[in-house]
Amino acid sequence: MKKYRKSANYQESSQAVGLDIALKVVSFITGKEHLHYGYWNEINVNLENLGKAQEAYTEHLFKYLPKGKNKKKLKILDIGGGSGQIAKYLVDLGHQVTIVIPSSILAEHAKKNTMDRAKIHLTTFEDYMPDKDITFDLCLYAESFQYIPIKIALKKAAQLLNENGEILIADCFRSKQEHTGIFRKPGGGPSLESMESEIKRQKFEIIAKAEITKAVAPSIELEQQFYNTIGFCINRIIRSLKTTRPITLKVLGILYIILLNKRRRLRLEDRLFEKTRSKDLFLRYNHYMIFKLKPPRK
Repeated sequence: MKKYRKSANYQESSQAVGLDIALKVVSFITGKEHLHYGYWNEINVNLENLGKAQEAYTEHLFKYLPKGKNKKKLKILDIGGGSGQIAKYLVDLGHQVTIVIPSSILAEHAKKNTMDRAKIHLTTFEDYMPDKDITFDLCLYAESFQYIPIKIALKKAAQLLNENGEILIADCFRSKQEHTGIFRKPGGGPSLESMESEIKRQKFEIIAKAEITKAVAPSIELEQQFYNTIGFCINRIIRSLKTTRPITLKVLGILYIILLNKRRRLRLEDRLFEKTRSKDLFLRYNHYMIFKLKPPRK
C-alpha cells in the first residue's frame, strides 16, 4: 500500500493527541470512526443512536456539495479530515479526495478507511503544499475550521480553488453571549461576528448559510453523560480505597495535586462530576453554522 505524504517540518500537536483519543472512544461506542457532532433531527437522543446521528450529519452536509451538470465528479480537499470517514463516502461517490490531517494515527485510519483511494498529507493546513498546478473544486472544513485562524483558513483555501471552486464549512462559532468563570463553556471556535466580518473583508460571496445548532446540540449532553460515567467509576474506586488501601489513596491524592495545578483540577472535576455541559448552555454560547462560500474572481 502507498504511504501517505508527510510534511518535512511535521510535529505532532496536542490537538492531534486529543483527536486520537476521541477516535478510540467514539469507535468503541459506535463501531464507527466519525469525529463530529450528530444531527439529531427526528432521532431519539441516546448513546445507541449516536452513530446514526453522525451518519445523518454527513448526509445533511452532502446536500451542500457543489452540483454541476451530469453529476460532475469533484476534486475535493478535505481539510482536517479526521479518520477519513467523510472522505470514504466522497470517494464512494466517485469524487477525487485529498486529505490534510495533523495526526499520524488518524492518517493511518484515513488510509485504511478510504482503501488507499484518497491522497493523504500528514501536515497542518498552514504547512500544506499541494502538488504542482493542482487546484480543487471544493475545500471542505467539517469541524476543522475552528482550529485554523480565520484569515488563513479562508485566504489559503481560496488560493487552492479553481475558477469555479467553493469552500464548504460546517463548524461551531461563538455567540455574543458573555462568559465568566474558569470552567470552559461547551462548544468552541471563533466568534460568528468575526467570521462574518472576515467573509466580508475578503469579499467572499455567500452561496448558502444555515444554522443547525439545535440539531447538533444534544451531542453535548451525551458527551456529558459519558464523562459523568467515568466520574462515577472514579468515585466508586475512591470509596473502596478509603477502607481497603488508605495509604495508596493518599499517595494517589498527592500525585494528583503535584501533576495538575488547581485550575486544571477544578476543570477536570467539573467535567467528571458535574452537569455543566448541557444542551441549553451549548445553545447559549454557540452557533453551529454551515457556510458555502465562493471567493472573488481571481
